[in-house]
Amino acid sequence: SATSRLGEVERAVERAYQLAKGTISDPEFRSLPGPAEHGTVEGLYDEGLAGASFEELTGGFMEGVEAASGDGELTVSGSLTRSVGEVAVVNSLGVECLTRGTSIGGSIGTKAERGEDVAMGRGSIIGRSLREFKPVEAGEEAAEKALARLGARKVSTGTMDLILDFRSARGSIAGVLGTGVNGLNVALGNSFLSDNIGDEVASPILTVVDDPFVPGGVGSRPFDAEGAPATRLKILDEGVLKTFITDSYSAGRLGISNTGNASRMGLTAKPAPSLTNIQVSPGIWGLDELISETKRGILMEDGGLSARGGSTNISSMVNSGHYIEDGEVVHPVKNTMVGTTVFEFLRNVEGLSREVLLEGGSSSPALKLREIKVSGGR
Repeated sequence: SATSRLGEVERAVERAYQLAKGTISDPEFRSLPGPAEHGTVEGLYDEGLAGASFEELTGGFMEGVEAASGDGELTVSGSLTRSVGEVAVVNSLGVECLTRGTSIGGSIGTKAERGEDVAMGRGSIIGRSLREFKPVEAGEEAAEKALARLGARKVSTGTMDLILDFRSARGSIAGVLGTGVNGLNVALGNSFLSDNIGDEVASPILTVVDDPFVPGGVGSRPFDAEGAPATRLKILDEGVLKTFITDSYSAGRLGISNTGNASRMGLTAKPAPSLTNIQVSPGIWGLDELISETKRGILMEDGGLSARGGSTNISSMVNSGHYIEDGEVVHPVKNTMVGTTVFEFLRNVEGLSREVLLEGGSSSPALKLREIKVSGGR
């Protein structure tokens, strides 16, 4: 039960109570979280962003749109959201948690057209403070990417290497690992990592941490959606699986500690475990070295790999990418798909860049995978 009106809170509580009385009890449910001390996180609330006027934000955003349009040869669209609010979690066991936060997020998209040749680009805005509001940078990035992707060609079908740029690597690792280590998936038998705690499930160069205490991180928080203290977790340590992420229900069902990873998609949604800010340890190669050492491959940009519908198979379209041959970026690609499995994705990581992208509280290097199936339509 939920309400957006403060005057109807008691009625919402009564509705929830009546619904609970009429619901069949779940024998696997143990308990809601009880009171516990939680840490603090710096940078969740920014006075500058909270106090910024509508005119200031929209005016700045329009400067980004203008930067994206270039000489007028690009079609531009975009969206921007500023949020200011407080989050309180209270339960009947005595939990009383309160925090406040600000955030700003948006994107600027561009479309470049030359005859029948069409290419797209995108720049992102994400953060919790006014100083992270950089629409001109986002617009320039969107324009540069769209123009660089004109002239896309098909590639031959075969097996080759795949390099994921910083955002693609971050999204792919978060998606694949987030599904595998989700305690609810483990409890329901839907995780491909259910029996692998302590096992080497990934390349030994891969270390991943989930950190809810990154100052100013978009996913940062002192407590989760149930009021349980947030926890910094090492998910992978040199390829070895160290832990699952849990909320109160999945922790109780599995008989393990609650890691404080409960999240809710909305007030009417049930809590479920999710990652906060992933931190992928960097490697020893430059991104240019990962490319120059590639005989034949694809560089994926602003995309990601994910398994669909509980499957362990991965099949993803390369909406933005470039073909690599003999260590050189040759041309943009189109009508290209890549395929692998979640197991191969984790184990076939053979290179990580020493450069990382710090964005929204998450940190990731670029990543190189060996022997990925590519369907190029040629």
